[in-house]
Amino acid sequence: MIRKLRFGRRLAAVTVAAASVAATVAFAPAAGAQTAPATPPIAYVDVSVATVWTSPDSPRPIDAPALTDPVDPEKWLAGMTVDDKRGLTSGNLTQTQVLYGRPVYVVAQQGDWAEVAVPGQATPKNSLGYPGWVPKAQLTSSPGYAAVAENRPFALVNRAPATWLYNDLGRRSKALKISANTRLPELARVGDSVLVFTPGDGAKWLAAGDVTVYDSESDIPRPTGADLVNYAKKFLNVPYLWAGRAGFGFDCSGFTSTVYEANGISIPRDSGPQATFGGGTKVDRADLQAGDLIFYARNNGTGSIYHVAMYIGDQQMIEAYDAATPVRITPVRFNSDYWGAVRYLTSGN
Repeated sequence: MIRKLRFGRRLAAVTVAAASVAATVAFAPAAGAQTAPATPPIAYVDVSVATVWTSPDSPRPIDAPALTDPVDPEKWLAGMTVDDKRGLTSGNLTQTQVLYGRPVYVVAQQGDWAEVAVPGQATPKNSLGYPGWVPKAQLTSSPGYAAVAENRPFALVNRAPATWLYNDLGRRSKALKISANTRLPELARVGDSVLVFTPGDGAKWLAAGDVTVYDSESDIPRPTGADLVNYAKKFLNVPYLWAGRAGFGFDCSGFTSTVYEANGISIPRDSGPQATFGGGTKVDRADLQAGDLIFYARNNGTGSIYHVAMYIGDQQMIEAYDAATPVRITPVRFNSDYWGAVRYLTSGN
């Protein structure tokens, strides 16, 4: 419980106003899939990270920790063998992930599942955003959260792969472990703690040292190549996870797109689109600079692109490589599969 009077009138007014509009609206039950309206309704992710599945039939028994509310991504990853992780890829079971508090379009419903499109994760698959299926239990339709998020600065988690939300100002009672690149509306700062609003659980606290607060997306400073590299290095040894896009686990393009997005630059979700339609400029290997993205393609580098890494300088790159390998730094592979490199930063960066 927040002791509002102790922190002054401004904090009291903000928290009372936020709480007064925080009612959660449950999804209406649906029998079978429903046709999406012209403008799909928006829901918000109400777990630390929601995995977007290819279909409601995709999850296996071992995937149970990723289907609940709350989710347990660390237990999910720890419980899978390398072959289990590879099965996500070979079976095309998962598509992407969405972080706590982020919006999704709900385009259809089927039983306990919602078919969604994820705005902010650009893809040729759907103009609304990256498509797939999420358990309805992990989503909330929250006008109160939407109203607060629209009118408040946001706290961006950006100092470590993951951090904790707390129930109390003193940060003794842990509420939820959340990923880097999570953004939650800021209500106030008290000492070395930041009060934020959440989609379904009201006001919670973050350590001020774990976040940076911005008034808007455009206020995130334009990064240099060195900034991108330094941020990427925070995730060294984070496990590989097909479709992963959180500090608990990444796939190759989930890693690069997250590093860029957390630094204020939106690029497509997948490696092929990152190379070919994200607005970057192709650069020669002799001109590689820190922060450039390096791509690999089938058929001796001429076919479909299947992998992306980030150049960090000195002929090295950082990558989320495969199910058996956590995020690592390794020499650039200028092998037969090398497709080329793309730069998203201007020369001034």
